[in-house]
Amino acid sequence: MHKELNALIPIDPEHLKNLAERARLIMENEELDAIVASTCENFYYLSGHPSTFMYTLRMNEVALAVLFRDPSCKTILIMNEFEAAGVVSDLPQCEIRAYPTWVDVDDPLGLKGGQYQGKRPVSPQAEEMFGLLMQVLAEHGVTRGKVAVELSAMRHGSALSLKSAAGAVELMEAGAIFTELRAVKSPWEITQLRKGCAYAEAGITEAVRTIGVGSSAAEIVEAFRKGLMKRPDFSTARFHMISVGANFAPAHNFDTRPSEPGDVIKFDVGVDVAGYGSDIARTFVLGDPSDTVKRIYDALRIGHDRLLELIEPGVPMNSVFHEVMDVIRRSGLENYNRGHLGHSAGLSLAAEEAPFISPSETAVFRPGMVICLETPYYGYGIGSIMIEDMVLVTEHGCERLNELSRDLISI
Repeated sequence: MHKELNALIPIDPEHLKNLAERARLIMENEELDAIVASTCENFYYLSGHPSTFMYTLRMNEVALAVLFRDPSCKTILIMNEFEAAGVVSDLPQCEIRAYPTWVDVDDPLGLKGGQYQGKRPVSPQAEEMFGLLMQVLAEHGVTRGKVAVELSAMRHGSALSLKSAAGAVELMEAGAIFTELRAVKSPWEITQLRKGCAYAEAGITEAVRTIGVGSSAAEIVEAFRKGLMKRPDFSTARFHMISVGANFAPAHNFDTRPSEPGDVIKFDVGVDVAGYGSDIARTFVLGDPSDTVKRIYDALRIGHDRLLELIEPGVPMNSVFHEVMDVIRRSGLENYNRGHLGHSAGLSLAAEEAPFISPSETAVFRPGMVICLETPYYGYGIGSIMIEDMVLVTEHGCERLNELSRDLISI
């Protein structure tokens, strides 16, 4: 997974410099001495290095990235020695500190010097890693004070181990800090998201050419995947929730039922480029849509168009949510009910990440945000109908990154 995260698309040093500067401003305001990333996305975000143990092997709390408020300190990457051997050398802003794992790495030519003589653990040891973290903090003068860590994202046992090792260091929750940092994208990040959006649209275009009466969801998914294979950068589908007809539920094993005239076909897809995922949606129909499908789609389209009109800097996200929900309900979907109408795009493997266009979100739109705007509908006997665009918030409004038509297109 995420093979494009490797050195095929190197991280722009200016991107890392920019986020470090913004992070240090937050640390200054919050009187924090350091920020520690422990999830795969935020470890990559702070360091520019994707952890194979976290991204591919799905392991938790096996690597840490430590960013200090002091700009003279390098970012410290704490990793097991097996994975640390593969960290690229073009991360000059980082320093690697390794702890032993179950894999023995020999040094027959004496290239590194010294050997670990202790007992090899059976599996990754959180205690070993957190002990090294406290040692690193102490070496940089942080023996007390406040350090922000992703506590809410940790497994219970790992959180207990960290708190036990912390001593006089006060641990704070880092989740809101990473949300704040990741919400506004650097030019390099925006470039990756533009590519992801374009590749997703290209995959949809390729797949639609193959669709006819009798095409199943499984066959359409395969056509979408093949369409992506023509794209550069070795980009892959992050997800492909493609539904045909009345079966709207998300699926891991796709439906093989042949499609019939009148079936709606929904693409809700995302493509990964350098770890950044797009998220777009379009709906098609085999032949002529029913009056019910047209009525639903028209209401969603009116709401979606209003979303695009409302996005501009300084506008609270919750106010946009309430206005657009009212527009959709007045346009023919009186019972339309959603928890949110969009979300930030970025590193999250779950596709959706904060902030959300929701009734409880008081954050405002800011230039540099990349937001996915969505007005989905799921109905028994109808299926899934959805429009989702990616937009870049600009100084004066927003720029649509999508080029595909937002019309309900008959195939």
